[in-house]
Amino acid sequence: MIHSATSGEAQERRLAAIAAASATAFRHHAYQQVRAEDVAELVRLSRKGEKGKARSAVWLYNEVRSRRVLVALALKHAFEEFADDDPGPAESPETVADAQSLIAATLVRIAAFSKAERFLVGQVRLGIGDISTSEKRSTSPQNSPEWPDGPYGEVAASGWEGRVTAYAQYLAPRIETAVSTVAVPPAGWARGSAERLSELAFRALSDDAEGATERQADALAAYWFERDVVTLAGGWANALRTTERAAALALHDGAGPRIRMAALEQVLRILIDGTPLTARAIQVAAELAQLLEALAGDGRSVDDLRLLCDIESRRGLLLLRLGDPAGAVARLERSREVAAQLPDEQEAESYMARVDHNIADALIAMDRPAEAALLLGKVAATRAKGVSREGVSPRWRRLTLTRQAAVRAATRSGRVIRGVLLAEEVLRDRVQRLGAGNVNTASARITLAEALLAAGDPIHARRHLLEAMSCRAQYLPSDGYWRQYDNVRLAEIELAAGFPALAISTLTGSAVSTPWFKQRVSERLAQEAAILHAEALTADGAAGAALDLLGRFSPGDRGASRARAEALLSLGRADEAAAVLESLTEIERGLGDDSPGLARTLLLATRAADARGRADESEAFSAALEAMAGPALDAQHPAVLAGRMATATRRAQAGLADEVPALLAPLLSRTPLEHARPALAEGHPLLAEARALAARLGTSVPAGAPEQLWEDL
Repeated sequence: MIHSATSGEAQERRLAAIAAASATAFRHHAYQQVRAEDVAELVRLSRKGEKGKARSAVWLYNEVRSRRVLVALALKHAFEEFADDDPGPAESPETVADAQSLIAATLVRIAAFSKAERFLVGQVRLGIGDISTSEKRSTSPQNSPEWPDGPYGEVAASGWEGRVTAYAQYLAPRIETAVSTVAVPPAGWARGSAERLSELAFRALSDDAEGATERQADALAAYWFERDVVTLAGGWANALRTTERAAALALHDGAGPRIRMAALEQVLRILIDGTPLTARAIQVAAELAQLLEALAGDGRSVDDLRLLCDIESRRGLLLLRLGDPAGAVARLERSREVAAQLPDEQEAESYMARVDHNIADALIAMDRPAEAALLLGKVAATRAKGVSREGVSPRWRRLTLTRQAAVRAATRSGRVIRGVLLAEEVLRDRVQRLGAGNVNTASARITLAEALLAAGDPIHARRHLLEAMSCRAQYLPSDGYWRQYDNVRLAEIELAAGFPALAISTLTGSAVSTPWFKQRVSERLAQEAAILHAEALTADGAAGAALDLLGRFSPGDRGASRARAEALLSLGRADEAAAVLESLTEIERGLGDDSPGLARTLLLATRAADARGRADESEAFSAALEAMAGPALDAQHPAVLAGRMATATRRAQAGLADEVPALLAPLLSRTPLEHARPALAEGHPLLAEARALAARLGTSVPAGAPEQLWEDL
């Protein structure tokens, strides 16, 4: 039992003094020869301002209650002296194999201590299992004493239980560094792993004092990897370690380029298919592409061209996921150049279609969705050739992925009705061919959820997303890109539905919010999550915290600038918000593609002008937003309706109530549009706001068609 009261600090100091005395005693005398009074005589601890004096055996017993604790403390003190000048853990290793090697090197250091303090370790080995006569005679179980919440208190608590965790404090930061190669460990994981490894290392090294140090360390590190790392990250960690070692061996042995390429290809396959490690996969893909490019002088085969085309295409997708769309386009263009060298024209056309599809994805990420939509239309026409109406063929798989990307392009360019219709079509097709429980059907369902959210229906978007998330959780790593992508989408839906606290709780503590995810998986998604988190904080009344979170972004980040302006408006700092929006408008000038983003900037500018009392500016911004309806956005796009709501509120405040009904009519209408839904679905906060304003002004609110359960007729 460990306590952390103020008195615990004094107890921790007493245990440290006892540890030093115990180490001295057991270094020079056999375990059976060391008496409690011998250790007590060596304790030097100041008392009531007096110089340190020896203590009694009774005092010592009251402090430790067991000789097991004495020997555990002795080992802790001795090892701290031995490793006191050791540097801290190095930077996180690049490979899984290097992570295991880091722990092996740490264990070599512990093994060196075990040999250097062989006599002391032997006495600890004898004493850690000792049970006192009083414990043997006790008729009832003895409760563990209270120990302080500190390094010596933790070692004492373990020693009382017969465990040796003297090395845990040394191991824990190195374990945390090593495991960061593959995952973000939960709180307390590294400490628990360090305590297990400390106990195991002590037993193995003390029982086999003559063993080869490096082999002992390697064996212990291998056990640690299988026991803790594979359990934490998943079986892919083991497969990746195996392939990385094969690639390292090929390089070490000076194998030819084709052997090295084959080994790296296996590493890349494991990285892409089953791990969250995007940055590492990019490094391997770059190394593999370099080897393939070097073959040009010796004459590449057709298989080499195919592989290079595939590698550059995958590398482009990985760069896009990490957050480098420009770099992604460069690699994809290189893939196109290689595809053009293939002798088979149909095969070359197929590879080029894949390149165009992936470039379209990059264009969407670069806020050029309308351009992406045009490109995807051409790709879909190419891929639709020869696709059967049923069955699961490679041709159909490529086509349905292109149609799914077309949904994203449509919604991001402001054509939300078309986006919903396309998403429903893709989902129906996949359910028919793959079944409702297939992971790729779940991906189509998430795309539908995104389209519904953009179309003003967060409630149904949440239902589809949660159903898809429950399926994807069975197949994908929890801290990988796609699972965290789902979390970000869920937070976005909660915020849009008017529940910012739920959005905050969804993002807080999730992997996407960690530096590890930003560095190793996706900087782009991590930044998107941070901006969304800031928007949720503002909506939840914590705009100051939102500004702190947004401080890491450059002024040129459009999403962060909008979130910053919204936070400033929430704090009543309208002039500062207007300045941010003015700079943002300069950046967006000439960008006519990202219509929803431009509409949101205009909406915020309208709010800022209202807050500053500049009615003319507010009307001009509102007119510009209204002008986007039709040419740039769906006529009843939620962004357009939000602008009309702002205008209606302004008219009501100005006493022009007779103009309000016409402005609110599109928001309140329950008439289904082409996608069989009203412009704003039930549960949308904007609809509730419009109804509240209409009720306050006495304006009639359209009612939905009366419904009655047919079975009751």
